[in-house]
Amino acid sequence: MSTKKKTADLSPGLVAVKGQAVVGADAPARHLEAEPAEASVKASPLNFKVDAAFRRRFRQRAAEADLKLNELLRQALDAWEEKHLTR
Repeated sequence: MSTKKKTADLSPGLVAVKGQAVVGADAPARHLEAEPAEASVKASPLNFKVDAAFRRRFRQRAAEADLKLNELLRQALDAWEEKHLTR
Protein backbone atom coordinates (compact mmCIF):
# COMPACT_ATOMS: atom_id res chain seq x y z
CA MET A 1 0.00 0.00 0.00
CA SER A 2 1.45 3.36 -1.04
CA THR A 3 1.18 6.38 1.29
CA LYS A 4 2.32 8.85 -1.33
CA LYS A 5 -0.44 11.22 -2.44
CA LYS A 6 -1.03 11.62 -6.14
CA THR A 7 -0.44 15.19 -7.34
CA ALA A 8 -2.60 16.90 -9.91
CA ASP A 9 -1.27 17.35 -13.41
CA LEU A 10 -0.46 21.00 -14.13
CA SER A 11 -1.15 22.47 -17.49
CA PRO A 12 0.81 25.49 -18.82
CA GLY A 13 -2.34 27.61 -18.47
CA LEU A 14 -2.36 27.06 -14.71
CA VAL A 15 1.28 27.82 -14.03
CA ALA A 16 2.64 31.37 -14.07
CA VAL A 17 6.02 32.86 -13.41
CA LYS A 18 5.89 35.63 -10.82
CA GLY A 19 5.32 38.94 -12.54
CA GLN A 20 4.38 37.34 -15.85
CA ALA A 21 0.88 36.05 -15.13
CA VAL A 22 -1.64 36.48 -17.92
CA VAL A 23 -5.35 36.37 -17.25
CA GLY A 24 -7.17 34.30 -19.83
CA ALA A 25 -10.59 35.05 -21.26
CA ASP A 26 -12.14 32.21 -19.26
CA ALA A 27 -10.72 33.39 -15.93
CA PRO A 28 -13.18 35.13 -13.59
CA ALA A 29 -12.68 38.89 -13.38
CA ARG A 30 -11.86 40.36 -10.00
CA HIS A 31 -12.65 43.85 -8.86
CA LEU A 32 -9.47 45.42 -7.52
CA GLU A 33 -9.52 48.83 -5.88
CA ALA A 34 -7.04 51.37 -7.15
CA GLU A 35 -4.00 51.61 -4.92
CA PRO A 36 -2.68 54.97 -3.83
CA ALA A 37 0.38 56.26 -5.68
CA GLU A 38 2.52 55.84 -2.55
CA ALA A 39 1.92 52.08 -2.58
CA SER A 40 3.66 51.70 -5.93
CA VAL A 41 6.87 53.21 -4.53
CA LYS A 42 9.24 50.71 -2.94
CA ALA A 43 9.01 51.00 0.84
CA SER A 44 12.09 51.60 2.96
CA PRO A 45 12.29 50.93 6.68
CA LEU A 46 12.17 53.88 9.04
CA ASN A 47 13.71 52.76 12.31
CA PHE A 48 13.71 54.79 15.48
CA LYS A 49 12.91 54.19 19.13
CA VAL A 50 10.02 55.68 21.07
CA ASP A 51 8.96 55.14 24.66
CA ALA A 52 6.41 52.45 25.46
CA ALA A 53 3.60 54.91 26.25
CA PHE A 54 3.99 56.69 22.89
CA ARG A 55 4.09 53.37 21.05
CA ARG A 56 0.91 52.24 22.78
CA ARG A 57 -0.88 55.55 21.99
CA PHE A 58 0.26 55.48 18.36
CA ARG A 59 -0.88 51.91 17.80
CA GLN A 60 -4.17 52.55 19.60
CA ARG A 61 -4.97 55.64 17.47
CA ALA A 62 -4.13 53.75 14.29
CA ALA A 63 -6.42 50.89 15.31
CA GLU A 64 -9.26 53.28 16.26
CA ALA A 65 -9.00 54.98 12.85
CA ASP A 66 -8.65 51.62 11.05
CA LEU A 67 -5.28 52.75 9.63
CA LYS A 68 -2.01 50.95 9.13
CA LEU A 69 0.82 52.39 11.22
CA ASN A 70 2.60 53.82 8.20
CA GLU A 71 -0.64 55.47 7.02
CA LEU A 72 -1.06 57.21 10.39
CA LEU A 73 2.58 58.33 10.30
CA ARG A 74 2.13 59.73 6.78
CA GLN A 75 -1.03 61.61 7.85
CA ALA A 76 0.73 62.97 10.92
CA LEU A 77 3.62 64.29 8.81
CA ASP A 78 1.19 65.81 6.29
CA ALA A 79 -0.68 67.58 9.12
CA TRP A 80 2.57 68.84 10.66
CA GLU A 81 3.77 70.21 7.31
CA GLU A 82 0.41 71.87 6.70
CA LYS A 83 0.55 73.57 10.09
CA HIS A 84 4.22 74.60 10.09
CA LEU A 85 5.11 75.12 6.43
CA THR A 86 2.05 77.06 5.28
CA ARG A 87 2.65 80.79 5.42
